[in-house]
This record gives sequence, C-alpha cells and structure tokens, in this order.
Amino acid sequence: MTAAARPDRTYAVVVGVERYAAGPSWDLSGPAADARRFTSWLRGCGVPAAHIFLLLDPLPGAGGPEVDVTAGAAGREAVQEVLTRRLPTLDGDLLWVFWGGHGVTDPQGHRRLFYADAADDDKRNLDLDAWLNAFTTDLLPGFRRQIWLVDSCQTFVEDLGFARSLPAELPPGGDRLPGREQFVLLASGPGQRAVNDPTRQTGAFSRAALAALAAADGADWPPGMSAVAETVIGQFTEGAQRPTSLWYRSWTSDVRHLTFPAARRREEAVPDAALSELINLLAGWPGMTDRDQRQLVLGMLPADLSGAVPRLGAPRPDIISIVRTCRRYPGGLAALVEAVALVEPGSPEQRELKDWAARWLTPEPGA
Repeated sequence: MTAAARPDRTYAVVVGVERYAAGPSWDLSGPAADARRFTSWLRGCGVPAAHIFLLLDPLPGAGGPEVDVTAGAAGREAVQEVLTRRLPTLDGDLLWVFWGGHGVTDPQGHRRLFYADAADDDKRNLDLDAWLNAFTTDLLPGFRRQIWLVDSCQTFVEDLGFARSLPAELPPGGDRLPGREQFVLLASGPGQRAVNDPTRQTGAFSRAALAALAAADGADWPPGMSAVAETVIGQFTEGAQRPTSLWYRSWTSDVRHLTFPAARRREEAVPDAALSELINLLAGWPGMTDRDQRQLVLGMLPADLSGAVPRLGAPRPDIISIVRTCRRYPGGLAALVEAVALVEPGSPEQRELKDWAARWLTPEPGA
C-alpha cells in the first residue's frame, strides 16, 4: 500500500450466514461466530462501532464474543442496502469485507455467495467476481483500498445437482477509477471446498486468518496483508484440518492459487475385502441411499475426481462406482471418507467409517 490508513477512517462489511431459507440441510455452524470474532478484532484495533456493518443469520446457540455492534439480517435486501446505498455515500481510507457462508462456482467461473434468504426454488446469491470489479469503479468512490476475506466453498454448481439454475444479479455499472487497490484472500479456489469445524463453530480458514491478523505487528494499519497471507498459507501445509486451496490477489494484482493435495495414501494396497467392507458400510448408511445426499458428497470431492465417477442410479451400484473410482484417484478414498463423515457428524456410522479409515488408509512414510 502506498500510504498509511487510519482505524478511525476504516469501514467494514462483516457477513456471517449459518441459517438459510432453504432449510436445515443448509445449516452451517460457524460463520456467524467467526463474523463476531472478526468484528471484535476490528473494534480492538480502533475501528468505530458505527463504521461496521454486521450482517448475521445465526443458528441457535451460535458462539463468538459479545460485540458492541448491532447486527442486521444477512438476506439479499439487507446486504444490497449496504453495498449499493450505504457504502457509496461514505469516504474512508480502507474498507474491509469479511464473508462466511455457503458458496459455489457457476458455469462461467464466477464465485457466488448465498444470502440467508436463499431457498431451494430461489437461490439468491451475490456474484463475488462482479462485485469485486464493481468496487473498482465510481460505484464506490470513497474507498481506494479494500481487503476482502471470504470463507466459503466454491464447489462447481453442476456437481451439486441443483434442479434450477442460479439467479443472476449484477451490480450497477460504473466507470473504472485509477489507483484502486484490492487485496483478496479466499478459503478455496473454483471447484474446491473450504473446511468448517462445527464443534468449534469456526471455519479453518477464518480461524487461521484471525490468528494471523491478531499476531500481526500492531504498528501498521492495516497489517501487512502479504505477510498475513503467507502466515495463513503456512497453517495449512500439514494436518487434516485444512481448506482444499487458498486463492489471493495482492495489492498489485498478483494472483496466487495454492492447492493442498490430500496426504499420499497406500490406497492401491487396500484389499478387495476392505473395499467390500467400505461399500457395505456406505450402502447401509440411510443417508447414502438418497441420490441427492450422494450428490452432496460428490460435490465435496475434488472436481476432477467427482467428474470421473460414472453414475448408476440405484444406490448400491452407484456407491460401488463411487468407491471404485475414488480408489483409482490418489487420496480419493481419504477424500471420500472425509466428505461422507461431514454429512452426519457424531453418528455411529461416522465412527464406523473413521475406524475403517484408521485400519486401511495408512499414510505413507513422510506423508
């Protein structure tokens, strides 16, 4: 950045969506708590409460610290009110945008973030790429410098088997302005998913990003975001709790996309008897008898893997096809076990699945 910003001239839009009009199957425990944590960090840095637009739709029992910022709703109208009416009237040194919730990548490659009032028959969403572009125009004249942190999956929409196409809504047009600086850090790349921890009520990316921001040198505002990004990246070089990929664009528009491959596994050595055991386990899981549920699991897998699975309709043949295809893909069985385990966390079936993985998916030395 070319000049210092001041916290008292900083504004923020902070969104955390845990509950959707589409119903309980869309519930996502963590984004509202992360939004409150991010708001608390901003307040601790000296950003005025009146400068923070906190938009939440939390689940009952949502955690996070108490904050002195009144929260509004996270539906389309509330978000659009802030983006199209409130922000354009303001002038500041810096704008932060934090968003946590469900997201997908559309067939044109645009990242879409779902509003809280997204329903099965009307999946209302914000086109992130379109808004990033719009905020470099005179639609937003008052904020030359912006930082965007987005914790969401970007699964390909076609992999989710949605019955209807996504509604498209573009922001108002504007003339490009010189000197716009955006730093964008995303928890996942196109076709990839971001890891969420419902027990801790946090996203793995959000947890790492907030820790890196809190640890940054407090002498500068904002913190050095390139260093923050490197710290976040360093958190996901090892261990199972990691996003599939990280994507960021620096102040100078340099783009970096990092993919973290699954730990190498001896999956080719898994005997046929063990594979049959896994198939029987999945076929006996009530949730896996539902085609939509199986499609949800496939949507959590790497895009090149999920796209290679021949779909066979009836539950058991379909499960056999999924398992056999995953076996041929490096890290595929491990990815399948992780995805299925997320469907019903804490269930007896999940514990049996983890026991199977512990017995047969042995990491290679040095993995």
